[in-house]
This record gives sequence, structure tokens and C-alpha cells, in this order.
Amino acid sequence: MAFQDWLERTLKPRFRHECRIGDHPFFDKTLFPATADLEAAYPEIRAEVEKVLERYDELTPFQEISPDQLNLSNDDRWKMFFLKAAGIRFKRNIQQMPKTMAVIDKHPTICSAYLSILGARKSLPPHEGPWSGILRAHMGVIIPREGRCHIRVDGKPYYWRNGEVVFFDDTYMHEAHNETDELRVVLFMDVLRPLYFPWNLINRTILRLAWLLPYIREPLKRHKEWEKSFYGIGK
Repeated sequence: MAFQDWLERTLKPRFRHECRIGDHPFFDKTLFPATADLEAAYPEIRAEVEKVLERYDELTPFQEISPDQLNLSNDDRWKMFFLKAAGIRFKRNIQQMPKTMAVIDKHPTICSAYLSILGARKSLPPHEGPWSGILRAHMGVIIPREGRCHIRVDGKPYYWRNGEVVFFDDTYMHEAHNETDELRVVLFMDVLRPLYFPWNLINRTILRLAWLLPYIREPLKRHKEWEKSFYGIGK
């Protein structure tokens, strides 16, 4: 983790400077190539998400998969459903959301994709993303009361809307809030930051090796254990 932290501190200013679409907390969503496809597929994506949520109680709190998240959440009101992470595919989960994954697979710059589910009255405190080689995109899938669920990036708020994509840099300080009594669900995506040469190659190389880091390896191990229970593997 010390090496990972040093590498991120060293590369963050360089990656921001060498970004082909500039350095901003929020970006025009049309700069994210998948925006139009995702928003067009919103009804199908929402239907698949609603089916997954029928087993909401069996989904695991994020910090039980990734212990590094304990500083953000220590209860059961922030859950994830992984489709793809650091280029690694979760085949059984993908089978639950094939139409969603078909859209994601059209855009190879999306290196991670998963559902982020905030429970009632749940907030995530200010924090920064762990790697500046990616940008973040959210699409609101289930936003129970528009105007009551928002993310704040570098002090600037965005209120999620059903079927709408927002594109931002999560290495800026950000926080998230669900101010309703219902679940808030967004499709969470990590997108390769568009960098000038040779920084784009450096970033891709590091991301290909990310699975060697404890930050990735431990969650993968824990996710496999969760899969055994959720899908009845070995019974």
C-alpha cells in the first residue's frame, strides 16, 4: 500500500496535466463515449437492476468485500454488485445483467463497472479516488426522489437523475448523499483517463498489473467466497 500511495501521489499531477480533455472536477458527459448508448438502454438496464434487487438482503456491504472502505462505511447501507473490476469479469453476475453488460462491452475504455447501492439516509464522507489513471462515470438507475440524492465533487453538487450519466474526476475530494428513505442505485463505471503519449501506455501498463496489489487481490478473494453463498456453489 505504501508503494501504491507513493505512485499515485507521484502520477496524479502528471496525469491531470497530460489529460486530453483537460483537468476538471466534472466533464461534459458527451466526452464519455458510452453516454448515448447507456442512456438509450436505460429501461433495459433498470429492469435488470430491479431483478438483482429482489435479493438485496443477500448482497454484501462493500467494506466486507474491500476492507479499505471501512473508513467510508461500517454498516450494511452501502452495497455493490460487481460486473467488471480492473478488467476482471464476474461471469455469474454478468449473467444477471446481460443487456447492461452488452452496452459496457461496446466501450473497452470502461475498465470497471458495478452497481453502487446506497441505503436509506446513507452518506459517504469526503474522500478521494485511489487512482488518477481513471475517470468516473455514474448513471442514475434508481433515484427515488430526484433532488434529494447527490454527489459533491470539489465542492460542486450534482443531483443524480434517472437515466442520466454524469462524468467526473473522483480523485478530487467528493462525497455522496441519499437523503431519502429508499434505495439509491447508480451504475458506477471506471473509465481510462484519455492521456497523451507516453502517459497513456504507462497508465495501461500499471492497470494491467493492478491485480497484483493487495487493494485488488483481497477483494477478489472475498468476492469468490461471497459468490459461493449467493449462487449456491459447492452445495
